[in-house]
Amino acid sequence: MLFSVISINTSDFIKDIMEGDEWFHIILEIITVGLSIGGVVMLTRMINHRTHIDEHLQQVESDLSLTHNKLQEIGREYSKHIQEQFLSWGFTKSEKDVALLILKGLSFNEIANARQTKEKTVRQQASSIYTKSGVSGRHELAAWFLEDLLV
Repeated sequence: MLFSVISINTSDFIKDIMEGDEWFHIILEIITVGLSIGGVVMLTRMINHRTHIDEHLQQVESDLSLTHNKLQEIGREYSKHIQEQFLSWGFTKSEKDVALLILKGLSFNEIANARQTKEKTVRQQASSIYTKSGVSGRHELAAWFLEDLLV
């Protein structure tokens, strides 16, 4: 549409000069053409900027997807490492479940509710977990696995 305004006003401007129209009218034509050209330039810049932003956004989304996939793979590998360590310590199935919930930060009461057992049972399992793993409590158990991430 701006191109139409530019074309029509430019041809009208040339016609007005050739016919010797008033300068006031010619100046209005010049202003109209100038503003229209400025609008085209501004819109072109905005479109180019938007295209650049879209390309950057696509790259960021791609990078984010790759990072997400890598983190998922790292999480799977770390879970596998934890399970292997539980096996090497000789945990029973129930002890593995309780140990994971301890590592996730749940209280004994929350673990008992989640597993539909008594809190006393969870405490006994936790005691067995600490003994088999050679740690003194939940914090040391968590630190044992956290240390692997920090090294």
